[in-house]
Amino acid sequence: MKHSRRYREIKEKIVNKHYDLPEAIEFLRTNNPEKLKNIKVSFSLHWVKQKNVFKTRLVLPYVVKQKRKIAVIKEGLPEDILAECQRNSEVNLLTVAEVRQQVEKQKKSRWNFNKILIHSAGEEAIKPLQKLLGPKGLYPTKKNGSLTENILGEVTKFQQGETELKTDSGGNIQAVIGSSNFSSEQLAENYKVVYSKITELKPAGWKGEFLKNVTLSTAMGPGLRTLK
Repeated sequence: MKHSRRYREIKEKIVNKHYDLPEAIEFLRTNNPEKLKNIKVSFSLHWVKQKNVFKTRLVLPYVVKQKRKIAVIKEGLPEDILAECQRNSEVNLLTVAEVRQQVEKQKKSRWNFNKILIHSAGEEAIKPLQKLLGPKGLYPTKKNGSLTENILGEVTKFQQGETELKTDSGGNIQAVIGSSNFSSEQLAENYKVVYSKITELKPAGWKGEFLKNVTLSTAMGPGLRTLK
């Protein structure tokens, strides 16, 4: 993969060592040319493919502003909850048919929604969309909190910035912890919350180390290995 001149210049500044957290954060804050300015952490796990799928949800102390959209399915929605959702300008109220239409219209890289919620009473209505929404991680389930009676609570958590972290196909978990306009203290606090959540995923009886490597980087920049 060919990298930009700016990427190579930053890469040359990186020393081959494990950085401590304050040092790594300061480096990334002062060497972040990207417009998005996001700073992320990547955890590489000692992982057996397909045998261990780890996932968790969290809200960071200092929320990373992102353009995210949430949809609430009308089928099965009690009238009082429907009225509350109608008063929330950030909630997209849609029927199952409208969800199908919107998702099918979108290009593969540009799905309309980050999360779709449905009330438990409407579970049967959403089942025909399982094959369409499942591969995109959008199909509502009890396990991920999107098939629930507590629709308003899930909407609130989404608006507060709750995100799901899970292993990718290579056994890594990545999370955005802020941007270069966050203070060093804010970035450190967000990092510590994510780190704590990841270490909590270690199964009981796990033998040996759980974390292999921890790397901090900008969204498109080179990574800095940090002390675990």
